[in-house]
Formats: sequence, structure tokens, C-alpha cells
Amino acid sequence: MIELLITCFPLLLRIAYLRWRGRPVTLYNVHRALFVWIVLFVALIFTVEYYHPDTSNALIPFRVVPVVTERGGTVTEVAVEAGQSVKAGELLFTVDDSSEKAAVASAQASVGEVSSRLDVVKAQIKEAAADLDRAKAGLNNANLTLSEQQDLKDRKSPAYTLNRYENAKAAQEQAAANVNAANSKLEALQVQLAQVLPAELKAAEAALDQANVTLDKTKVYSTVSGRIEQLTLNVGARAAQFSVNPAMVIVPDRDKSDPMEIVAGFSQTNSAVLHVGMPAEVACENNINNGMADTVLAARIVRIQDVIATGQLGPTGTLMQPSDRRGSGDLVVHVRLEHPEQNALLVDGARCLVQAYTTKISGSLQGTFLGGVIQAWALEKALIMRMKVWMMLFAGTGLGGGD
Repeated sequence: MIELLITCFPLLLRIAYLRWRGRPVTLYNVHRALFVWIVLFVALIFTVEYYHPDTSNALIPFRVVPVVTERGGTVTEVAVEAGQSVKAGELLFTVDDSSEKAAVASAQASVGEVSSRLDVVKAQIKEAAADLDRAKAGLNNANLTLSEQQDLKDRKSPAYTLNRYENAKAAQEQAAANVNAANSKLEALQVQLAQVLPAELKAAEAALDQANVTLDKTKVYSTVSGRIEQLTLNVGARAAQFSVNPAMVIVPDRDKSDPMEIVAGFSQTNSAVLHVGMPAEVACENNINNGMADTVLAARIVRIQDVIATGQLGPTGTLMQPSDRRGSGDLVVHVRLEHPEQNALLVDGARCLVQAYTTKISGSLQGTFLGGVIQAWALEKALIMRMKVWMMLFAGTGLGGGD
């Protein structure tokens, strides 16, 4: 409308001239002026829309954390409620843990059993060491007896008898066998104490740790600090294990790694004009009011996405063709408010209107009078944006015919 009023001067001048000359005003008399009017109107619309692009396809994205349990089961306790703020590590809900507690008790019993066997083996080692000492003492006695009989034999003493010599030799061999048996028993027990039982104890302790981990999974804790915005869980219900059907949804608190931004989708043809640092204005539906206070907020472009989403590829079993992708895709632009304290006026997820302004003409128009006019024409776009905000207000209150 404004462009029509501004560019209609050729027609007005032609009509005034015809009136001054006393000629009738007909379509034939004003067709050239009308043509010039249309040309100027189209040229102005093109220039303004090209150098000062706007879009209503913008919103404030935010992250969510779906809460699910790794162990399915019946919910026995819900420790939070919808709308509550939680801290990282705070208990959210628990599921039935009777089978997990039984598994922990069984694992604890296994650890206790192996520990008891260790104590038994330690006692058996002491007993085996004593048996080995007795066997060695018996071997020493048998060696002395055999040595005496051998001496009598060598001296051909009348006290020597073959029967006594054979008995002494057999006793010495038996004593040596007893020493070997006692030593083997002691070594076997030492292997049990040093290798077998410690390995069994570690396995039992690992099973106990695993059982405790499984038991801990029956208690679901918050992994982030934020606010619970959706809670579909109640005591007695079955806890979901898949993120597609979460038990609750947490909206994390924003930090420096996740600043509030408005993500706008511009036409791809605007890529030649849009650039990082470009000034803009933002108006979101959530903060529109009849006083228009803090409704249109100053902003600046901070990032322009280098790719168009419609061209993304993923591993599938079918071949892709461009006609399968609907729409040409948006040029995604990230915008932040100039004054961070105004972020409190915005609501996550709100739909917004973004108007960008060209304040520095480049190329052949740089430094020219026409370039200055194009830059100054941003005032008209700013006015139109505020008119759109009023229309958004009317539509939001139902005056625009919306539901």
C-alpha cells in the first residue's frame, strides 16, 4: 500500500496536467503514466524486498530431555510433579526392585561363600604345613635308621640282618613318599589360595557390582538441571524404556553453551544479501501486547547455516531423486537479541517475525545516492513490520477470523 502511494506520482501529474489543459481523463490519455506507475511500483517492491528481507517462518528452538528407565517395571514411587524444577542427580521415580534385590542378595551370598572358602583354605594350608613338617621328621628318622643298617651291613656286623635292612629301606621310601604327598597337598592349597579362589572372589564381586548397578537402575535420577514440563507417569503404571514414549520430559536450564536464539527460515534468494552481523528486528507472538511495549526487539544475525536441509542424505534402502523432496528448502539464519536482558521477554518455542535490514550497500551501488536511498528505505520496512505485528495481535485475539 505504501509503495502504491509513493509511486503513483506519474499518474497524479498526468491527471493534473489533463485537468489544467481541460482535457478529459480517459484510460487512453493516462495509459503511459499508468504503465510508469506499475513499473515504479514493481521496481520499488523488488528493491525493498531484496535488500530488506523478512520472514514469518521463525521460532525459538529449545532442547528437551526425554526421561526413560533402563529397567522396565511397575512404578512404585514418583518423587516429582509437573512444573517442578529439578537439579541434576535428583530422584525422579522408582520402579519395582524386588527381583534386583534378590539378585544382589544372591551375589552377596556368593561373595560370602568364596570368602569362607578362602578362610578354610588358609586353615588347611596351616594343617598341610604341619603335616609336611611331620613327614619331613619321619623321613629324617627313616634316613637315620637306614644309615645305621647300611653301616652295619658295610662293617659286616653280627647285628646286621637283611630283614631289618629291608624294613629300614622300605620305611625310608615310605617317609619320602609321605613328604612328597604332603608337599603336593600344600602346593595345591597354596595355588587355591593364590590364584583359584581370588579369581572366583573377583568374579563373585563383579557379579555383585553388576547386581548393584542393575538395582540402581530401578531408581531414575535427573541427568540435567531444568524444569519438568510433561509428566505422564503414575504409581502402578509400566515405565517406558524407549524415548519415543518417555515417562516425562525435562526442559534443561539454558547456559552459556545454549544461548537463546531465534532461528529463521529465509528464501534461498536472500543468501546474497544476508550476512553475519546484519541488523534485524524480531517480534514474537508471545510478547505482543496492545501497548506494543517491548514487542519489536533489536537483534543481529550471528550465524547462517551453510547447507540446505532438503539436500541431506541418510543410509536407506531406496535411491533418492530430487522430486522426492518437497519444497525448495529454507536458508536457516540464527538471530540473537542485541540486548541479552530482553531474552526474558521471549518464550521457548514461540513463533516469531524477523525483519533484516541492509545498512551497508556493496558492489556498484556502494557510496552512491541510490544506495543511500535503498538503505534509508529500511524505515518503510520497519513501519510495515509494525503493521504486521498489529495484524498478528488482531489474529491472535480472534478478530482476524482465526480459530
